[in-house]
Amino acid sequence: MTAPPPSNETPDLVSAPPAEGAADRASSTVPPHMPSLPPSLPPMPSLPPPVSRRSKIQGLSLVFVTFLLCLLISHWAERRSQPEVAEPPAPPTTAGIKGFPSAVDPLGTLGTARALTRRPLLRGFIAEGVKSDGSLDVTQPPGRLRYSFQSPPGHGPQPPRERGTLARQHYCGRQSVVVRKDGIVADPDVAFSHCAPKPTEPLPDPRCTLAQIWQHAIKKGAPTDKPARIEYYRATAGPAWRFELTGTPHRFALYGDCNRELKSMDAHGNVP
Repeated sequence: MTAPPPSNETPDLVSAPPAEGAADRASSTVPPHMPSLPPSLPPMPSLPPPVSRRSKIQGLSLVFVTFLLCLLISHWAERRSQPEVAEPPAPPTTAGIKGFPSAVDPLGTLGTARALTRRPLLRGFIAEGVKSDGSLDVTQPPGRLRYSFQSPPGHGPQPPRERGTLARQHYCGRQSVVVRKDGIVADPDVAFSHCAPKPTEPLPDPRCTLAQIWQHAIKKGAPTDKPARIEYYRATAGPAWRFELTGTPHRFALYGDCNRELKSMDAHGNVP
């Protein structure tokens, strides 16, 4: 049998069904010139909001105020570490002296004496030239009145020390206030005065007058034509009075209420 002659027409091409998975491979194929991307990207970090000018000013102001407070605290601490310094006494004055000058009342002048010192604790007073009515004449010898004051341990004016150092011990100091013919005046403060070995209570205000003490002396036979020396002080028994008439045997001590005499052991003590 003779084969048919070749035809000039191009035969129709019949497309074969694509192989299984070919479409998937075709769709997943990436051209070589395109970079491959990861399957998932992490989220972009959120940026903090921009700081406003007002917030910056507030922050700087807070830093400045804190710095200023630190300086103030440092200055305060330095001042606190320095001892209190005594001031020079004021000149004598006659203001506030009850009965000045020829009939001075020691109890009526006590408040004025307190105001002239920075040491608050009364340690007693000594009145010299006390007449039988309880007053004294400071224009005539031996007329003189001295009050004594101290401070609690470590308080009041203290001895000077090197800046920034602590005190090695506490002082109570002492200052006297005197009444004399030119008026009342505070003596220079004695900052180096030590405290008593055993703490003692300050003296309360006197409970009786110097005239009452004189009356007790008169009952014991004391003459009234001589001036007396009277002390108010802390004795072993407590607040006490000491009466002494110079040139006579009249000498005794009374308890602070002036109701009973003290024996020698109970009367021990003095005005610092």
